[in-house]
Amino acid sequence: MKNSLDLNRRYMFALEDVAREVGQNILNYKGPVEDTKHIRGHEESSIDLFAYTTMIGSLEKHLASFTKEDRFKGEYLFELHELQDLVSEKERGSVLRVLRIDEIDGTTNTKRQIASLFDYNPNSAVSIALCQDESMGSIEVGVIYDLHNNNTFSAMHVDDSYVSFCDRKILNPNDFEEKKGEIEQAILAADPTKKDFRIYDGCRSTAIDIISILRNQFDAYIDPRALWKGSGAMLYQYDIAGVIPIAYGCGLEISDIYGNPIDSYSGRNEPLSIIIARKGLKERFVEALKPIAGGKNGN
Repeated sequence: MKNSLDLNRRYMFALEDVAREVGQNILNYKGPVEDTKHIRGHEESSIDLFAYTTMIGSLEKHLASFTKEDRFKGEYLFELHELQDLVSEKERGSVLRVLRIDEIDGTTNTKRQIASLFDYNPNSAVSIALCQDESMGSIEVGVIYDLHNNNTFSAMHVDDSYVSFCDRKILNPNDFEEKKGEIEQAILAADPTKKDFRIYDGCRSTAIDIISILRNQFDAYIDPRALWKGSGAMLYQYDIAGVIPIAYGCGLEISDIYGNPIDSYSGRNEPLSIIIARKGLKERFVEALKPIAGGKNGN
């Protein structure tokens, strides 16, 4: 087997092609927009099904070039669809991996765009993460295709950190340490508790909201919805797995709302809280959220 760095680079390039191909197919979709069935608390629409089948086909095509030794062995984990297990019983003893996939992050935005009278690109993304297992700390490659701006962001694990790219150009973390063009801290948050932060609502695509920090639109993304069980839409691994390594590679700080690392988090159906912020800001947000978050572990 080739060294893991070379193999992960090849997987990153292949998954970039997959995400871009699926995203462009979504942008060119001309079919109906209608909800088809209810799956695990979500309404699956015709565009969800189209994106899912397109994703499966694109993965098969772009991963076919890998040798038998290097080919992907493991599981596809989707937001709406059942786990796709690509491992035979004979292969159970070999190294397994996980592809965590959100074919459309921002489905509502995409449905509204398709149904609109006007032609524009929605605030939506295709998200793929290659992981060693189901934990957030095991992500080896992350890929995001930004449908709105037609950019492909990616990152791969190198040594003890990540290296990030946009359209295959390396991103320097020093370029994202400070905001530019405005004095106030601009954050995306569901529950503002500090008056010296300027609060904005998100765009209904978590990946795009986090990428917006890199675009110098915001300084942090905060999502504490997991505090209120059963209150509606929550944040899950498939929402952020693809974008997390990109954020790390650009020097952003990441934790749950109590300030704890998210690396050990592995709950498939357990909601996750998160803070993603420019360098030096995370602890300020942890402190600001204490009145609603409670103690270190929410107690």
